[in-house]
Amino acid sequence: MTYGRKNLKLLYKGNLAYPYYMDKYRDETLIKDVIKFYEDNVGKRYSDIDWDELRIMVGDDKLYNAIKRVMMFFYRHKSKDLTSINPQLLRIRVFQFVNKLYGGFVPSNERKEALTKIRSLLGIQGDLNLDDILWIDDFDETILTKIREPSAEEIIRLFNLETIDTICTNAYKIFIEIKKGETSLGTISKTIGKLSKIYGVIYDARYDSSLLKFSLEGPRTLFRRSMASYGSRISLILSSVASILYPLSSWIVYTYINGLRRTRLVIMSNKLRPSISRMDTEYKVREVFDSSIEESIYNVLISLGIDVHREEEPIALGDLLYIPDFKVCRNRKCFYIEVIGYWRKEYIEKKMYKLSEIIKIVNEILIIADERLKQYLDRLKIPIIYYTVIHGKPVLNYRRVLEILNSNYNS
Repeated sequence: MTYGRKNLKLLYKGNLAYPYYMDKYRDETLIKDVIKFYEDNVGKRYSDIDWDELRIMVGDDKLYNAIKRVMMFFYRHKSKDLTSINPQLLRIRVFQFVNKLYGGFVPSNERKEALTKIRSLLGIQGDLNLDDILWIDDFDETILTKIREPSAEEIIRLFNLETIDTICTNAYKIFIEIKKGETSLGTISKTIGKLSKIYGVIYDARYDSSLLKFSLEGPRTLFRRSMASYGSRISLILSSVASILYPLSSWIVYTYINGLRRTRLVIMSNKLRPSISRMDTEYKVREVFDSSIEESIYNVLISLGIDVHREEEPIALGDLLYIPDFKVCRNRKCFYIEVIGYWRKEYIEKKMYKLSEIIKIVNEILIIADERLKQYLDRLKIPIIYYTVIHGKPVLNYRRVLEILNSNYNS
């Protein structure tokens, strides 16, 4: 969930911009006051709550709107459950009776009598007020309800995560740069590569001078617009890798966002470590690819007696880092297998470029790809086997896979 670009509060220092993150020591008192405000108003209608009191308490309009959005994790506005009647359909029926019985207009002095008559004609029983039923779905009539027990620390962590999510939703590219001499580079590369593949985020990893650099394609680059569903996948990657980055001494995560294309926005760094929540199952985004495709291919290869290794460490190919889907080894020879599911044209073009770079150095690569990508991948001068998906399972020529692997080992 993003709280919107217009509510993103930024701090500027020179030619750099920094997100406004909440901090336990600075903001705990404010958040406790916000919690008390919500607790005092639980059970009230939205229209009866003095939201200006909260706005004054926060003291900043952008921060006020962002906090209100984050508080939706703990408090929701719910409609009164007064009747099973659909209020939208009921309004149509009432308007029909008003047109038929009163020529489309009921004078104010006859309104009460008219509502009583229409209520009877509609067959509504009990003491329910027709006005209450008619506008039960109006937002001003919703009731503030607590759905989870809040804490100041959790709200601060969620606010910071939503700040990152808002940035990623509006980003062109996200860059992660780590000094070469740092520890855990293999773990970081493996984590970013694996999550990027799982969540369909286009990424590149390579060494540049004294840095290990990752670039994640943002929604503004791929889709020419903001996209929360795609931006949240990048947020998931950053929240997952943050615990590995934070202990390091020299690193930075930055981007350029809509409206600030010439200003570098520092998301995190060794000098900026916001306290953030990990995305759990409640906030996790839906995977782009059906992971059962890759899993099914893996299981069939195993059943054919092929020694398949998954989740390999990144392979350094000059300044390029490559993370294969599978590695098959036999008689001290290795063959890499890349599984490519169907995706957007932009992704395939990026993938084509990366593969064309890889095959300049490594020839022992087999691609297993969705047949709908044939027009793009046939240009590559490496073995490609296409599959079709039937009832959610990939169907392909595994005999041909064995022939390619065996020819490699026998050469």
